[in-house]
Amino acid sequence: MKPGMEYRFLSRIALISIFFVSHAATAEVVLTEEEQRYLQQKQQIKLCADPDWLPYEGIDENGDFIGIMSDFYSLWSEKIDTPIQLIQTSSWEQSLELAQAGQCDILSSAQDVPSRRAWMDVTNPYIFYPLAIATQPDHEFVVKFEQILERDFVAVEGYAATEMLRERYPEINITTVKTSREGLKMVETGNAYGFIDTVPTINYQMLRWGISHLKISGVLDLHYAMSVGISKSQPQLLGIFNKLITDTSELERQQVLNNWLSIDYRQPEDKRLFWQLFLAVLLVLVVLIYRYRQVHSHNRNLRDLNTQLEQISQHDHLTGLANRYALHQRFNVEIERVSQTQQRFSLIILDVDYFKTINDKFGHDIGDEVIKEFAVLLKSMVRESDLVGRWGGEEFMILCSQTSVYGAFQLAEQIRVGVESHVFTANQKITSSFGLSDYRQGETIGDTIKRADDALYRAKNNGRNQIVMADSD
Repeated sequence: MKPGMEYRFLSRIALISIFFVSHAATAEVVLTEEEQRYLQQKQQIKLCADPDWLPYEGIDENGDFIGIMSDFYSLWSEKIDTPIQLIQTSSWEQSLELAQAGQCDILSSAQDVPSRRAWMDVTNPYIFYPLAIATQPDHEFVVKFEQILERDFVAVEGYAATEMLRERYPEINITTVKTSREGLKMVETGNAYGFIDTVPTINYQMLRWGISHLKISGVLDLHYAMSVGISKSQPQLLGIFNKLITDTSELERQQVLNNWLSIDYRQPEDKRLFWQLFLAVLLVLVVLIYRYRQVHSHNRNLRDLNTQLEQISQHDHLTGLANRYALHQRFNVEIERVSQTQQRFSLIILDVDYFKTINDKFGHDIGDEVIKEFAVLLKSMVRESDLVGRWGGEEFMILCSQTSVYGAFQLAEQIRVGVESHVFTANQKITSSFGLSDYRQGETIGDTIKRADDALYRAKNNGRNQIVMADSD
């Protein structure tokens, strides 16, 4: 096959896939005659959105509606053959004001909260995501929000999260700001303890604005259950959008998610790439045909969507390792295993020695590369049953399943030697320090973490590039 022909052939296969996707996506929803007459008379639906809440929704420099929500509304517009027209605003607060004044027919994503019920109805939820808190890297992991309730928090003005938090915790001290960037900067500069939003939004905004040294310290038990906000002046739209939400298939939901939450990576440039892509596209084609024929025979639900969002919420945005939330979930599994089998598990907390010096000397970009290389090295040296996570900043944690502290010590020593001998991007010798502890039945995971953290502190005070085990009874 001549150069270039293989990619043209592959493109044709991809177009066939797109045909099946498009055919499934544009199936019209069944409306009553009254609903059809209403839409014909209305001609277009006016929508207000949050201009700065990516990856969920935003307005770009060209004034276009973008993000996860925009793809849902493009899909729904096709299903009812009615344009959905964006009303441009400069802030979420302005969007709420226009919606309350009746200048917008719908809000793209709205939470059912008491302050809006006088002028807005909401549809059934079509997307769920938990609230999370971003803090500086040296702050403790938040197991229960009550443990840090006396701290100062920040959230975006007008977001339902603020009202939800104040209703659950009347004594909370939470300040509002205009944008996510402003809130994250307040945390970065120490003017607030934590910024509260969803995990994907926090990760996206930190990457967008180069705020890479904050961490997600915990996921709250409060969730956004997002719906379409319907103006009280347009009650017919409530039934129409509930039908659209019900009619949206699992396949269509996943397509929307993949547009905005997929992970990019580079493949080696060799001939195998064509065949790998060809087989992948062919497989996608077969799956799409099958799903198209089967999707309308299943009950539609949002669980797949929630699972996808949960996966995104469990990985560190810089290294791809497990984040604190994922480690916390694994702690619960291991503690339950201990109660059933009496087999202990151990924790290793380690960090890059003198990392601040690397940042100061080479800059944050090289510092980030060192962190990513360090993560790859750790991942390559642990067992499949172990979990490696980024604990915050230059600090990492390894959860060693069904392993005594002495077994964890052997692993830590292998890693210590491997790090010391590895040639990093910074082109200078890098070492690491380690603190170890094992879980004792009946104690809290916070106690286990603290003993490992105290051991790490002693390792650093004793000269670094060494391993210290927590005192055992």
